[in-house]
Amino acid sequence: MTPSENYRPDIDGLRAVSILLVVGYHAHPWMLPGGFVGVDVFFVISGFLITRILLAPGGIPLATFYARRIKRIFPALIAVLLATYAIGWSILLPQPFRLLGENIAASALFTSNLFQLEQLGYFAPLAAENPLLHLWSLGVEEQFYIFWPLALVLLMRSFYRRRYILGAILASLGASVILARVNPDWGFYAPLPRAWELLIGGLLAEANLVRKSGSHFLGAIGLGAIVASALLFDRSMPFPGALALVPVLGAALVIVSPSAATNRVLLSSRPAVLLGLVSYPLYLWHWPLLAYLGILRHGVPNFLEIWTAVLAAIVLSIVTYCFIELPLRHRRNVVPALSIALASIGTIGLVTIASAGFLWRFPPELQAIAAVSTDDNPAFRDHCFLEAAGSSFDTSCVEQGGKPLLLLWGDSNAAALYPAVSDAARKTSFRVARFTAPGCAPIIDAGPSAACTEANGKAFALIAASRPEVVVLYAMWGFDNDLTKLSRTIAALRSAGVPRVVVLGPPPVWKRTLPHAIINHYRFAHELPDRLGTGVSGPAEDELMADFGKSAGVDFVSVRKVLCDQRQCLVRTPAGEVIATDAIHLSPGGAKLVVDAIGRDLFHGPDSRHIQ
Repeated sequence: MTPSENYRPDIDGLRAVSILLVVGYHAHPWMLPGGFVGVDVFFVISGFLITRILLAPGGIPLATFYARRIKRIFPALIAVLLATYAIGWSILLPQPFRLLGENIAASALFTSNLFQLEQLGYFAPLAAENPLLHLWSLGVEEQFYIFWPLALVLLMRSFYRRRYILGAILASLGASVILARVNPDWGFYAPLPRAWELLIGGLLAEANLVRKSGSHFLGAIGLGAIVASALLFDRSMPFPGALALVPVLGAALVIVSPSAATNRVLLSSRPAVLLGLVSYPLYLWHWPLLAYLGILRHGVPNFLEIWTAVLAAIVLSIVTYCFIELPLRHRRNVVPALSIALASIGTIGLVTIASAGFLWRFPPELQAIAAVSTDDNPAFRDHCFLEAAGSSFDTSCVEQGGKPLLLLWGDSNAAALYPAVSDAARKTSFRVARFTAPGCAPIIDAGPSAACTEANGKAFALIAASRPEVVVLYAMWGFDNDLTKLSRTIAALRSAGVPRVVVLGPPPVWKRTLPHAIINHYRFAHELPDRLGTGVSGPAEDELMADFGKSAGVDFVSVRKVLCDQRQCLVRTPAGEVIATDAIHLSPGGAKLVVDAIGRDLFHGPDSRHIQ
């Protein structure tokens, strides 16, 4: 039986495919490395359904249209925002809880996508700590819903309406292709480079292509394109851009083929339709649960825990749909109450921002640890750290005088270490210089990062001019570093007359920040630990750099061995200060503890002058 004009069960089935891709990707990226394309499929479906409603015979008043959108979107969103806030109150530290408040305020205004432009990119590892990151797509859709109905009203009697829509699609797609290369975050989050995906669905409805399609193969081809993109794409590719054409056109082919076997048998099956009906609340619920699970489990939840969270999200979605969405959708005069409720939640977000995350939520013995922030470290306001305001590499980064010079060159880890190195140097016969830049290992011709290549080139020129006796190279070394280029950098330092090069091994890496690891331990053990063995990286990177030091003929000093034994790592100094302010950066007290331990390995030259 051909699906009716008013209801298409196969479209609910297509929603089910979309949500399965998204949830699968968020649960196990290795399983569906391109599962994020499920959102693009959602966009096409939304554009098609909304345009079909707006262009229905007899039309629909805009006030009625927006009232229906409020009844459709607000109930589940309000429930999820309240639950996410309640869980965050219990487990988030003040800084991320304040960020949650910002996300809630942005979500209540349906501007989450624009807010994310100022945050970490969608594919950044630490983005997984944001329990409302996924609401960026809701922002894109709602912004489209605001302007698209108005545009259709203006074009309602235009003979060239279809051409205007096609022109808008091409312009938006062109912007997406360009931004995917030159500014990926804008290409991903901004509404204009995403609009073409919704407009493709709108064009299908406007042109009434569903009736004109008779091919039984188009549905299978479209579904195959969606699944192939989910399996073959990954986060390293420039997306959306031209690549998004594959899942978007795949969704379009499915929509125009209601009589295809895949649509009638697979997508219109009862399980697919039922999952499609709860796809919206499932989309809202699954990510906060997975994000909070990752935070509680230090970023390494096991398979059973992940799928328990997914199952909980499915149960919550069914409950939300049956007992919140459906009753409110059919209740009259509920729109003002829903609007006030969402505005009130947005106000809660603003209060959370103003209160800086409610530090008093924590017991007195935890408040100092909960308040730790990387931004509070004075090392990152240093003139010679390139992320600081007004920073630059110049001769002021080199302490003047007649003493031998020790020069520290590296990334933000080196910046965090510098104050302790400078203090220790006052007890020696050395003066100190430093050149540090965020995310830039001290390697000449750093590779894909033009900013790092420029910064390191300038640093090397100043190093060659200052002729240090010791150059200390320090970064968050790992398997992503080009050690061949590091070897060339060391050879260039020697050619420039540097008699001694020291490589400092990487710090231990905490999966979800060290303060969080300490507080999580306290929640379960009711004690403040001095050492922890869970939620911290192993020694593989340290061993890699130790082997490199031997092969390169340079001195290697292990920071990890100062802080860690075979099973656990030190988390607090003897004075009680947290060793690291986040996942990697040493606190002032942590840096002093490390430098006190390795000072004799740093402050001597070829003539063996040591720290006194």
